[in-house]
Amino acid sequence: MSVESLVIMFLALAAGSLVKGVSGLGLPLMAIPVMAGYMDVDRAVAIMVLPGVFLNFWLLWTYRDHAVRIGNLPAVTLVAVLCVALGAWVLSKAPETYLIMFLCLWLGLYLLRVLLKLWVDIPVGNKRLTQFIVVGAAGLVQGAVGMAGPVIAPYLHSLNLKRPQYVFAVSIYFQIFALTQLVSFLWLGLIDSERAFEGLLACIPIMIFLPIAIRLSRFVSHKAFNVVIIVLLIVIEGRLIWRLLA
Repeated sequence: MSVESLVIMFLALAAGSLVKGVSGLGLPLMAIPVMAGYMDVDRAVAIMVLPGVFLNFWLLWTYRDHAVRIGNLPAVTLVAVLCVALGAWVLSKAPETYLIMFLCLWLGLYLLRVLLKLWVDIPVGNKRLTQFIVVGAAGLVQGAVGMAGPVIAPYLHSLNLKRPQYVFAVSIYFQIFALTQLVSFLWLGLIDSERAFEGLLACIPIMIFLPIAIRLSRFVSHKAFNVVIIVLLIVIEGRLIWRLLA
């Protein structure tokens, strides 16, 4: 891998860590598409598993004073585990082209929704069923492409939580996904010693920039961060489309 590729991935991890520290999500959504532009999708997803576990533990500890209760947690955990494992199996079997196509489509739809402000309205009729559907879909996406944020974020946004509570809640869901993903990837042989070492290296920019993000979150507005996120995601989407058509 060239020095230029390593620098780009370092910057993607750094930017993702800054966003993650403020909002609780954004690291895989920014890092995996960039990494997938220089390596196989399954390798990019596998490398981000260990950093995800590490990062979620960090955020849960940092925001422990803002802990919120997650309803139906045992059942939600079971649904998440089953769907993440299924998604990991899909990743191990599906051709890379299909995964890149899905990644392009998913990221494109997410960008379209954000740009047009088409926020998903969560039904209020059966909150438990809605919770299970959202968690199941997020688990499948997490296991297959390592990015559950665009699925789980609208659901948690509908709960009207304050920012620290939101970060804690989303970190609980992500940690369930990440731990299940770690076990599934080890079982399916998607993580070997080389990918584990690369995952540990990916933790370095996170360790540098996550504390900075947590401190900046007290002073920097979400609007400014959102502008940066959108610009970066548009660039990432263009890179993925170029790779798909090349």
